[in-house]
Amino acid sequence: MDEARLNRARRRSVAQTAGAIGLVLLLVGALMYVLTAGQQSRALDAELTKVLAMAEDVDDPPPGQVIARQRPGAGTIEVTPGASAEVVRVLHDAIGRRPGRYDTSIGDDQPLRVRVARRADGSRWVVAADLAPLRRQQEQLGLALLVAELTGLAGALVAATLLARRAVAPLATALALQRRFVADASHELRTPLTVLHTRAQLLARRARSQPPERLAGQLDQLVADTRALGEVVEDLLVSAAAEHQPLPDTEVDLAEVAREVVASMAAYAQGRAVELRIEAAAPAPVRGARAALRRALTALVDNAVGHVPAGGHVTVTVDRRDGRVAVEVADDGVGLDPAEADRLFDRFAHGTSGAGRRFGLGLALVQHVATAHRGSVEVTGAPGRGAAFTLLLPAATTPARRV
Repeated sequence: MDEARLNRARRRSVAQTAGAIGLVLLLVGALMYVLTAGQQSRALDAELTKVLAMAEDVDDPPPGQVIARQRPGAGTIEVTPGASAEVVRVLHDAIGRRPGRYDTSIGDDQPLRVRVARRADGSRWVVAADLAPLRRQQEQLGLALLVAELTGLAGALVAATLLARRAVAPLATALALQRRFVADASHELRTPLTVLHTRAQLLARRARSQPPERLAGQLDQLVADTRALGEVVEDLLVSAAAEHQPLPDTEVDLAEVAREVVASMAAYAQGRAVELRIEAAAPAPVRGARAALRRALTALVDNAVGHVPAGGHVTVTVDRRDGRVAVEVADDGVGLDPAEADRLFDRFAHGTSGAGRRFGLGLALVQHVATAHRGSVEVTGAPGRGAAFTLLLPAATTPARRV
């Protein structure tokens, strides 16, 4: 449905743009034709006026022209030798007219332009010129303008198509992002909601037959399920914000954020018998969104702890590297195949090893946050030798409000 609407909007945009450009081309072409044809007609008039002013007899007119003269007091009219009878009749008819010019024709296929003049000595002069060459020039001009109009219209269609694609592209992107977000939410929330619903049903049944103290463990599991569900929702919201909202102009101590993340994840790591430690001695200021950065580091630690067997270690190290702040989350767990490194940042991607919680959306979130903060994520590791994810961000270089 959305695709059909976008196609209709694109076609409508193409038609409107091409129509507007075509109308402009038509008006410009018509104006050029009128101006050029008028200029050609005035040039012919100027030539005929010059011929009448300079002619001394009727014997040698310019090609395509015929001259007639009537001397003062004479009843006869002199006409250029060789003129056809039809042209002679036109000249005889024109000799008695008032000075000026007019167009006429002989039959249906020989248009003429006639100019009449009277000289100071009382003589009358008439010149007739064949209009066929001028008409042919005007037809050629019209044809050339028509070809130019069609070529311009074709170019307008191409340009309109490109402009329509560019204009509709943001809308298509927005719709695609909307569909992807809905798909992400549906995919990520389906399992937690199912588990939560099932556990709530079991508790409701057992509450009728068991004493409350025997339900404490199951209630704790229910709380854990709701917390996991909240984490999924937070991942989705932070991911969307990292992609589409501008970063706040604040300074964030990434070392402090890392210590907070390690402290909050300590209980989870302890429950999996994984040692979680941090090495962050000096402050590491960066500019960006504290909430997004905290969620990204949480996703990295969550991923590492989830892929380390009992008795393993996860170390978070914060230091500076060539003007950048680096947060490395390294583990000695199952490791990863270097060939899978890039694919792991796709949404819902899963590695071929590890028994931890989901990380497809979590690592995609880290990638989005890094990109939004003009940084990057590096991955190293090998199967059975652990893995290290390093978040690299530009260090803060100008004073800013610290949060």
